[in-house]
Amino acid sequence: MYVKIETSRLDYFRSKQQHIRSELYQDIVDTITLGETNASNVGKRIILPSSFIGGPRDMRKRYMEAMALVQRYGKPDIFLTMTCNPNWQEISNELRLHEESQNRPDLVARVFRAKLEELKDRLFKQQIFGKVSAYVYVIEHQKRGLPHAHFLIILQRDWKLYAPESFDEIVSAEIPDKNTNLHLHNAVVKHMMHGPCGVLNPTNVCMKKNGYYKSHYPKNFASSTTVGNDCFPIYRRSDNGITVKVRGHNLDNRWVVPYNPYLLATFDCHINVEICSTITAVKYLYKYIYKGHDRIAFNLVSEQNNQQIDEIQQFQSARWIAPPEAMWRIYGFVVNEMYPAVYSLHLHLEDQHQVTFRANGDLINVLNSDRTLLYKEFPEFYVWSQQYKEWTCRKKKTVIGRIITANPFEGERYYLRILLNHVRGPLSFEDLRTVDGVVAPTFREAATMHGLLQRDSGLEDCLHEASLYQMPSSLRRLFATILVYCNPTNPRELWERFEQDMSIDFRSTEDSMLTVRMQVLRSISFTLESMGKHINSFHLLDDDICFDEDQFESREIDDELAVEIPEEDTAASEILNSEQRHVYNSVLENVFSNKTATFFVDGPGGTGKTFLYKALLAAVRSRKLVALATASSGVAASILPGGRTAHSRFKIPLDTDEHSMCCVSKQSAIAKLLRVARLIIWDEAPMSRKQHIETLDKMLRDINDSELTFGGKVIVFGGDFRQVLPVVRKGTRQ
Repeated sequence: MYVKIETSRLDYFRSKQQHIRSELYQDIVDTITLGETNASNVGKRIILPSSFIGGPRDMRKRYMEAMALVQRYGKPDIFLTMTCNPNWQEISNELRLHEESQNRPDLVARVFRAKLEELKDRLFKQQIFGKVSAYVYVIEHQKRGLPHAHFLIILQRDWKLYAPESFDEIVSAEIPDKNTNLHLHNAVVKHMMHGPCGVLNPTNVCMKKNGYYKSHYPKNFASSTTVGNDCFPIYRRSDNGITVKVRGHNLDNRWVVPYNPYLLATFDCHINVEICSTITAVKYLYKYIYKGHDRIAFNLVSEQNNQQIDEIQQFQSARWIAPPEAMWRIYGFVVNEMYPAVYSLHLHLEDQHQVTFRANGDLINVLNSDRTLLYKEFPEFYVWSQQYKEWTCRKKKTVIGRIITANPFEGERYYLRILLNHVRGPLSFEDLRTVDGVVAPTFREAATMHGLLQRDSGLEDCLHEASLYQMPSSLRRLFATILVYCNPTNPRELWERFEQDMSIDFRSTEDSMLTVRMQVLRSISFTLESMGKHINSFHLLDDDICFDEDQFESREIDDELAVEIPEEDTAASEILNSEQRHVYNSVLENVFSNKTATFFVDGPGGTGKTFLYKALLAAVRSRKLVALATASSGVAASILPGGRTAHSRFKIPLDTDEHSMCCVSKQSAIAKLLRVARLIIWDEAPMSRKQHIETLDKMLRDINDSELTFGGKVIVFGGDFRQVLPVVRKGTRQ
C-alpha cells in the first residue's frame, strides 16, 4: 500500500519538473554540487526536490539546518539511540495466540511512537539530563524492520558536560550487580551486551572483511572515566570479575554498550547513550543521522554524453521499505524533528525571484522601525502571517535564521551573501549596494567599499562557516576554488588557519602529521591542476612543495597486497578438475617464471570459470605478488576478491576508437602498480568492445617500454561467447 502512495507522489514530482527546475535556476535551494557552473547539467536532470520528505535533498537541507543549530548553540553533548523492542508488553498483550510481532507492523509502529513521545517528555520536559537548548532526532528503520531513533542533544551553557565526573552521572558501561539491582542487571544483559565478535564470533555483523572490528569491541578495562582524544569518552569499565553468559560466551564489562541506567530500566529496550561533547568534528555525527534510507545504486556515466540523470529513479530503484516503516508513513508520524526550528532564507539576485507578493507596506514599516537586524536575524523577531498577509512580531523566540549557501564560483550571489551577513537593516538591493551615499554598481564593489574583502576577512568567514558542515574533501575543493577565483591577499594565512579542518579525514588514518600535511596538499594540488594552476604559485609553505611519489604509489600496491585471501580459495587448487588443473598449471608456470602469455578461458555459465579465477588469484597473492582482478561489469567484478571493473582499474575511456588511450601516465601510481602486477584477470571479456582490449594493450606496452603483447604481462581473459548477442552486419547501436 505505501509503495503505491510513495510512487504516486514521485509521479507527481516527475510531472512538475519545469516548476521544480525553475526553483533551482533561481537559487532558492542550496547549491548541491560545489562549484557547479554548467546550467545545462541541471536542465537534463529529473529532480527529486527537498519537499519530498526523506529524499536526498531533504536530508541534505535538514543537515544544513541542524548545523545552523550548532553555530548558534555549540556542539551537541549527548548522542542517544533508542531501538524498538518487539517484546514490549504493550505489543505482546495485543497479539493473538501464535501471532508474532513481525505480523503486526501497525502495532510495532504505534507502540514505538508512544514510547518515543514518552522519551521526549522525560528528556525535554522533565529535563533528566539538564536544560536543553536545542535537539534533533531522526527515525530510521532497520532492514529487519524495527524502527529506531537517533537524538543529538545540545544542553544549555550551565549544564554542559565537560568533566569525567559529569559523564559518570549520565552514562554507565558496566554490568550492575544482580544482588542489588536485579531489574537493571537483566536489562543490561538482555539489551546492552555487544556481540560477541572477534575470535569469539568471527561471523558477527560488526566484523569487516579484513578482520577488523567495526565497533572496536571488546573495549579495554578502565578504572575511571577519562576524556577521549577527539572521540567518545573512555568510560569506566572495572575489572571486577562480574561476567554474564550471552549467546554461549562469558562476557564482562568490556562488552557493555554505554547506557543510562534510568532510561534503560524505564524503557526496557536497547537505548545507547554516549557523551559527544568531547568530539571536535561533530559534523560527522549529524551526517550519520541524516544519511537517509538504506540503499545502494551505482552506474558508470560518461561526462561527455547527454544521458539524463533521473534522481527519482535513483531514489526509487534502490528503496528498501519494511512493513513497520510503511505503517509509520501511512499513519503520518514524523520522521524527524528539530528544535528550535530553522528558517532557511532565500538568496537571489535582483529581479531573479519568480515568486510575487502582494503590494504591502508592512515590511517597509517593520524594517524602518528596526534597522539593527541582520538578514539572518529577521526570522527570530518577525513572522509572516499567512492569514493577514503581513509581518508581525514573533511571540516566541523559537526560530533561528539561516542564509542559503553560495559558492565563490557564483560571483555576485556570493558577494551578496557576504553583504547580508554584515550589513544591518537594508531596505532594498540598491540600499545594500549603497556605501556612504555612493551606490556601487556591483555587490563585489560594495563589499570592497565596506572593507569586507580586505585582509581576506570575507574568505575567512566563508571557510569558517563551511568547516562547520562540509566534509574535509569538500572544504579542500572550496579552498582551491578560493585560491583560483577570489585572489586572496594572504593564501598562506588562510592555509595555516584551516589546515586542521581540511585534514580531519587523513588524521584519522595517519599518525605522522607531516604525512597528513602532504596528503592534504596533494589533494589541493590535484584540484588546482584541474583548474590550470600549480600549488607552488600560492606559496602556502616556505619552500616549494614536492610530493613523495613513492609514498603514494606504494599505497596502491599495498592495497592490492592487503586483499584478503579466503581459505576456500586457497584450498580450491586441490579440487580442480582436469581441464581446470591444466589451465591453472599453465598460467602459474608463466607467472612464476615471469614469461609473457595470454590466455582465454571459455566455457558456458556454471562450468567453474570463476572458481578457477579465485584459485589463481589466491595462488599468486599468497606468495605476496600482485594479481589484479577485473571484469567488464560491476556485478562480475564484485564476485572476485579485490575485483574492480576494467574501466575503473585501467582508466579506459567509455567512448573508444582505434586512437583511444587509457588515462594513465607512465609516472602515476597506477602505472607502477601495473608494472609490478604478475597476473591480470579480465572476466566477461566478450562483453567488451575490441577497442577496449586494444587500448589496454597499447597502455601496457607504453608503461612497460615493451613491444611484447600486453607489455609482457600474463593476462587471463574469460567469458562465454554464447551469451553475446549476434552481430548484425553493418548494424548500428540504434
